[in-house]
Amino acid sequence: MLFVVPIVSALVVVPLKRSPSVGRVARSRAPPPHKVSVVRRQTAVRSSSVSSSSSESYRLYASRWGQLGMLSLLALISDWVCFATAAVPSEFKAATGMSSASLIDLFLASNVVSCFLYTDVSRVLGLRKSTVLAAGLMAAGCALRAGLFADRGATILGTALVGVAQPFFQCAPPLLSAVWFSSTERSLATATALNANQLGIAAAFVVGGLMRSDLELYFGTICVASVLALGLAAAFCRDKPPTPPTASAAAKTLANRRPELTFHKSLSTLLDSDNFLAALAAFVASIGVTNVVSAFAGDALDRAGCGSAHVASIGAAFQVAIVLGGVGLGAYVDKTKSYKDTTLACLGTALGLVALLGVACGYDRQLPATLVVTAILALGAVVGPVQPINAELAVEVSHPFDENAVEAAQQLAGNLASALLVPAYQAARLFDLEVEPSKHLLSGDHFGFSAHFHHPRFGLLLPEPSFLPPTDVRGDTLLLTLLLAITFVYFKGADFDLKRSALDDDL
Repeated sequence: MLFVVPIVSALVVVPLKRSPSVGRVARSRAPPPHKVSVVRRQTAVRSSSVSSSSSESYRLYASRWGQLGMLSLLALISDWVCFATAAVPSEFKAATGMSSASLIDLFLASNVVSCFLYTDVSRVLGLRKSTVLAAGLMAAGCALRAGLFADRGATILGTALVGVAQPFFQCAPPLLSAVWFSSTERSLATATALNANQLGIAAAFVVGGLMRSDLELYFGTICVASVLALGLAAAFCRDKPPTPPTASAAAKTLANRRPELTFHKSLSTLLDSDNFLAALAAFVASIGVTNVVSAFAGDALDRAGCGSAHVASIGAAFQVAIVLGGVGLGAYVDKTKSYKDTTLACLGTALGLVALLGVACGYDRQLPATLVVTAILALGAVVGPVQPINAELAVEVSHPFDENAVEAAQQLAGNLASALLVPAYQAARLFDLEVEPSKHLLSGDHFGFSAHFHHPRFGLLLPEPSFLPPTDVRGDTLLLTLLLAITFVYFKGADFDLKRSALDDDL
C-alpha cells in the first residue's frame, strides 16, 4: 500500500535536481520585488544575503514519503474506529445495546467540534506536536473502547476521544503536501493521505467480518494498532524538511508568521473567497456520499440480493476503489491541473450510478447482483476522488491562506453534513417511490403511471408522465441523487483561479 513506507526512509535525505516536472530553476537575474526567490545549497538553506544569481535548485527529501506514510496510517486507524461496527451491527447491538449508526453519528459530531480547534491548536503546537498529541488521544480512546474500563459510558467516551483526534490527521494532508512535496506531487500526496481513511473503513469490513464472533478481541486489535501508530509518530514525525521544496513553500517559510488564534477570522474570510464555496460544495458531496454508503452498505447490498456473506468483501472493495480512483485521478490532476473538468466528470458519473443503484436497491429488485456490485465499486472510484481533488483546489483558489485553515473548514463542513446526512438517510429509507402502469389512460393510447411514497403511516399518490418505465426507488436514493445534482450544477458555474500554481510557475 502507498502509506506503508520503510521507517528508515524517515531518516534519509536525497537531494533531487530540479527538472521541468518539478519546477523551474531559479532565475539568474534579480527577481521583481513582488516575487520571492529562494535557492539552496545541497546541505542547508542559503542565507538571504547570498546573491540570487546562483542556479541552485530546490530539493525534495525521500523522507517525505515516510511522513506521508505516518499520517496516512493514523488516518486509517481513525476511520477504522469510526466504522468499526458497520460490518457487525447486529453483534455490536447485542453486546452493548447500542446501534452502529448512533455510534458513527457520535464520532462525526465529535469530529465537527474538533475541527473548530484544529487550525489554532496545530498553528500553536506545530505539525509534529499536534499530530503526536492527537495520536495519544486516539490510543486512549481505543483503550476505552477495547474494554479496559468496560461499560457503555467508556465506549461513548472512547468514541468521542477518537472523533476529537481525527481532524488532526484528516485536515493535515494539504499542509503536509505543501510543506514536503513538489507542485507535481501535491494532489497525489493529498489523495493518498485523505484516502487512507477509506482503507480504514475497508479494514473495518474485512477485519470486523472475520472477527465478528469475538468483539473483545476485535476492539483489542484496533487498540494495539493505535498504540503502535502513536509510537511511530512520536519517534519520527517532523514539522517540515530542512529546506522548502517549492517557491510557494519558501515564501511561507520566509513570512515566518507568528502563532495566533485566527481560525474564526480565517473561516469568515474563506467563505467570502471567490469560488471557495464551489470547491467546498464538491468536497461535502463527496464525503457525504461515501460516508452514508459506507455506513449502510450492508443494508443496500442485502436489498440488492447480494447476500450477507459477501457484504464484508464488497464493502472493503468499495473503499479500495475510492483509494485507487483517488490516487489515479490525483496523479492526473497533478499533471494537467484540470480540477474543474475532472470534478464535473466524477460528479456526473456518480449521479448516473446512484440513479442506477436506486433502481437496483428498491424493494422490487430488477437488476442482477453482479451489475449492482460493479456499480457500487464504480461509484467509489468516481465520487471518492472528488474529496482530495477539491481539497487541493480549495488551497489553490484561497492561496496564500493557511492550508490548515482551508482543510479544517472543509472537514468541518463535510463531517457536519455527514452527521446530519446519516439520520436523514435513515429517515428517507422509510419512503419508497414506485412508478407503475396505471389502470387508466391519460391521453390517447399511452399508458400513464402512478408514483407512491410509501410510509408506515401514510402514502402519497402522484401522476407521472407516460414515458417513465415501471421502477422502484427508495427515498434514500432520491436524497443522494438530489445532493449530487445540485452540487454538479453549482460547481459547473464556478471559474477557478489557481493562484498557488501560478506562483510556482513564475518562480
